[in-house]
Amino acid sequence: MPIIALLVGSSLWGVLWWPLRHFNAAGLRGAWLILAVYLLLAIPAGLWSWHRRHELRQHGRTLVGLLILGGWTNVAFMLALVHGEVIRILLLFYLSPVWAIFAARIFLKEAIGWRGGLAVLLAVGGSALVVSNGQGFSLADMDMNDLLAISSGLAFALSNVILRADTALGDVHRATAVWWGCVLIALPFAFFQYLPALPLPEYGYLLAFSWLWIAGATVAVQFGVARMPVSVSAVIMPFEVIVGALSAWWLAGEAPTLLELFGGTLILAAALLQITRSQGHPILLGGVEMEKGEL
Repeated sequence: MPIIALLVGSSLWGVLWWPLRHFNAAGLRGAWLILAVYLLLAIPAGLWSWHRRHELRQHGRTLVGLLILGGWTNVAFMLALVHGEVIRILLLFYLSPVWAIFAARIFLKEAIGWRGGLAVLLAVGGSALVVSNGQGFSLADMDMNDLLAISSGLAFALSNVILRADTALGDVHRATAVWWGCVLIALPFAFFQYLPALPLPEYGYLLAFSWLWIAGATVAVQFGVARMPVSVSAVIMPFEVIVGALSAWWLAGEAPTLLELFGGTLILAAALLQITRSQGHPILLGGVEMEKGEL
């Protein structure tokens, strides 16, 4: 059951681009979609946290950090998925374990070590292949969606550093802070988009997407990783990228080149190299598994 739950949850996150683009085409565009989805989650979760607000004492800095970094993680990632190339966005986001190497070194004074150095080399080489397709890396090859995906991974890595500094905060309170962060960060983006005109049946789909897809995927992944060794869950984690690539090829006609596939393999190898260093328990933000132990 834990393995099935993790595979189901990872699959839902890997195909997240599909409902996002469906709602975008129906009239609920980018930032308005993110705002609506996370507002549906943040309001009940916020009420739950408010009734237990005594548990939030001495966690103010952690909550603010999660509000900003966790919120940006999900908003930037979802905006990139709506308009960008799915496999490219997923792979550039998976640079997050490499960003965590530098974040842990700067803020937690952890040694990088040979595994960290090798992971950096693999990730840099892989990302150069993914972005440039082997034609020579240049910043001009990167578009706004690439930058959103990379910044999302960076924010995710930094949010994990914050959580490592405060392990006493409850999981629901963490999720509440992240979800409200998504709402507050998506709000200014929505001001630059037209007010959506969504057909009435789509509101039911939106509610189901929020509570069955987003919340369901999060619960499934949490259930799985809490009941299996970290070494096993870390190996299953890249299944999200595989599902995303196959679904994008089948449903959207996005076929990665051989060089992109090779670059993606290097990035995932770097991520696994870092994640499997840890013997701690996983942290989950936005459905992507990271480690609370040594990054």
